[in-house]
Amino acid sequence: MFQPIYHEMEMTFTTNEDVPLESCNEWLSRVFAKGMLFDEDLKKKHKENSFKLSVFDLPRPLEPTKIYYAGRAYVVRLRSFDLKFLLGIRSALVSEYCGLKVLSSHVKPMPYKYITELTTLTPVVCTISKGKCWVNDDGIIILRDRIFSNVCKKAKVVFKDFKEPAENFIKGIIQLNNVPISIKYKNTKLLGAKLRLLVNEDKHSQMLAYTIMGAGCLEKNSIGFGFCIAK
Repeated sequence: MFQPIYHEMEMTFTTNEDVPLESCNEWLSRVFAKGMLFDEDLKKKHKENSFKLSVFDLPRPLEPTKIYYAGRAYVVRLRSFDLKFLLGIRSALVSEYCGLKVLSSHVKPMPYKYITELTTLTPVVCTISKGKCWVNDDGIIILRDRIFSNVCKKAKVVFKDFKEPAENFIKGIIQLNNVPISIKYKNTKLLGAKLRLLVNEDKHSQMLAYTIMGAGCLEKNSIGFGFCIAK
């Protein structure tokens, strides 16, 4: 078993406003960021220019209209390698109105289990250059290498004895979208992709796959990109 492990908070909530799917990543990131301001330690963490080592998915169920409606109950999952972060966020969201009302929540440990595949439930975003996100024409190799480089940096923060392996942990990538996925964020739109990653069996590869499960794949995980499930 790897140490430390990540935890997952599953939270049922309602909100007072309708939230379109295309704006949900930005909206939820604002909710969690506001919650951090009510905890002094989390307030400092929010201002740090470093990996936050957390990621969330989109609320469920997704309405056929692709709008999350005011007054209806939805469930969202937030993961982190920092248990204090999850507990602090939960406490803030329960005691202060940050944009949603918590109906129930549960935080549970997510110990390591052998991983053969990772599938992204929310798109991954890969910045190729200023103002440009990865798209199919950039080639799958650069995406594979960027995933590897990014998760190695995260693993070095999570696991103090981690050393970057010579070989990439990914033995195959299957792209699940035919056209780039457009996501509204602030005053721009990001382009993302959904992927299935086939993972090697060795210890370092498993450690990297587990890091992605707890901290997200590629960039902008603190606004909900790169949330994965494992097989």
